[in-house]
Amino acid sequence: MPVLEKLKQALSGHRESPAFRVPGQIHDSSRVLVLVDADLAALQFHAPLLAAMRRRWPGASIDFLVPEAFAPLVIPSGLARQVLVYGEKQLSGWKPAYRSLQRSLAQTGYDVAMIVANEPCPALENLALGSGAAMRLGPSHDGAWPAINLELRAGDGTRYHGDRMLQLAPFLGLEDQPFRTAWPLPRDKVRQVAQLVHFNKPRPDEWLVGIDPGPDRSGRAVSPQNLLFIAGQLKTQVSCRILPLCVPGQEDRRARLESELTSPVPPAFNRDTLLDTLLLVAQCDLFLAGNTDLLHLAVARRVPTVGLFGSHVEPAWEPTGARAAMLRIARGEKVDIATLMDTVGEVTRDAGPGDAAPDGGADDPDLAPGSGPLPAPGA
Repeated sequence: MPVLEKLKQALSGHRESPAFRVPGQIHDSSRVLVLVDADLAALQFHAPLLAAMRRRWPGASIDFLVPEAFAPLVIPSGLARQVLVYGEKQLSGWKPAYRSLQRSLAQTGYDVAMIVANEPCPALENLALGSGAAMRLGPSHDGAWPAINLELRAGDGTRYHGDRMLQLAPFLGLEDQPFRTAWPLPRDKVRQVAQLVHFNKPRPDEWLVGIDPGPDRSGRAVSPQNLLFIAGQLKTQVSCRILPLCVPGQEDRRARLESELTSPVPPAFNRDTLLDTLLLVAQCDLFLAGNTDLLHLAVARRVPTVGLFGSHVEPAWEPTGARAAMLRIARGEKVDIATLMDTVGEVTRDAGPGDAAPDGGADDPDLAPGSGPLPAPGA
């Protein structure tokens, strides 16, 4: 056994990997551990597989380990039996809190571990290895083995990342399942927010236009001036209300954009948590963003979406579908309004106001809500 593999196994507390077979490793009495990186897009990309697993094996115990900010989204989804939350500082292999978490997961006795990430995540990979799970699924990279023993290769870099995970369906025994792309939202909350939006824009022909001012995955963002220009031009073309939306951690950018808008955002539009934000995204008649996490969640819900991408964004990040289109914006240049409106017309052609896709797991009676959040051991 190579020295590096011995060292990794020693640090993880894992000595020997049991055999597994695919398909067939997951069944109705399996214990599955889903370890989620702080990458919301990756969580969305795994949503179809996770919902299909819950539907196919309702008796399986699926536990999630998630960043604290993701808990409000995962808990009411109906995907998890138990949700453990961790803090960023806890994922350090040299800290007692990490070792405590590692021991706790190992004692539970999992059959399958799934690392939900787009990039290598050694801390979560080592937790998966130490969990005792025979099958450990995760992103492919040079140092993946032995922590990951079922990996999805990168491919040619052209297929949309949001669709790639479905290639694993036959290996998990899910090829006969319906795949619903949208992240599951609680139906009662969806109805409440739909009513809230209706009361705050009672004109049926008025659009709710969401704009995410957050940076893309490289840290670049469309300038506030350009976003304000786009918002102003949209308002001259269609009757609409502009609603800045963002993921946790980007509130300063959202507030900066919001302060420059001519129409205030209704105070009733609560955006305190990730769930609050996604519920509003689902009600948008149009969503505009760079290559942000919210863009990919909006596309998955079939909200008419226009991506504002720089030339540096790889093709694999461009969503596909009739209600999604991407505009490439050269740095320092304003968006051509004629091109923008043509693109908006393309994505909204078959959609009416409030016509977000009904394919979310919240509409699936087979997905029963799981338990509340628990702090990860050692937190």
